[in-house]
Amino acid sequence: MLRADGLLVSDRSVGRILREADLQPHRQAMWMTSQDDDFRDKRDDVLRVYYHTPAREHVICLDEMTGIQALERAHPDLPMEPGRPVRREFEYVRHGTQCLMGAYDVRRGKLFGFVADKRGTEAFLALLEHVDACYPEGNGHLVCDNLAEHVSDEVAEWLEEHPRWTLHTTPKHASWLNQIECAFSLVARHVVRRGSFRSKEELRLALEADMLWYNEHGRPFHWTYRPKSWDRKPARTSGGRH
Repeated sequence: MLRADGLLVSDRSVGRILREADLQPHRQAMWMTSQDDDFRDKRDDVLRVYYHTPAREHVICLDEMTGIQALERAHPDLPMEPGRPVRREFEYVRHGTQCLMGAYDVRRGKLFGFVADKRGTEAFLALLEHVDACYPEGNGHLVCDNLAEHVSDEVAEWLEEHPRWTLHTTPKHASWLNQIECAFSLVARHVVRRGSFRSKEELRLALEADMLWYNEHGRPFHWTYRPKSWDRKPARTSGGRH
């Protein structure tokens, strides 16, 4: 492009200039801007839950890890050697997908839930019941994104029947505010990325085993996001739908 503009400069000089300026034009990063008109209110509400919820109340993040493929590699991996990483055969056999209906206890750093064939309102209600059974006493806060099945009429009815739980939704395109996404990234690294599964059942067992391991060894995330524009007013502590 420089030469097209009539500038006479060598490739070596361009490389030196880019290195000195710490610029990497061959790389790019992507992001998605939230167009939610209530972004700040929803963001601040979730942050107040994380930072200001009384110690006696539960803080549980909910979400679905969908489309987890049960892929069976056509040939075994070749182990790493000095100077050479693990090598994996490209070809694989598909055995279907599973969905991890997950719940993450922010304060205890525990991931739990169940594996389903697909997501939906019925599966999400089952997850709510699962959380309610795991925490039979005390008020609590549920953080999730604004997926349709998370804010459906059926969920609203469930919350009315279980007033000790308060639902808090993240802004549109801001699921990164949900701490369970951090836990899901670890599941992907531990189970999915290098896994080879001969069936959906084998994948399900691997996901369940990882949750058991996580519950024994997991620790709360060191959450530090505090934007300058954050409204730090104390969170509400009463139960019911938010």
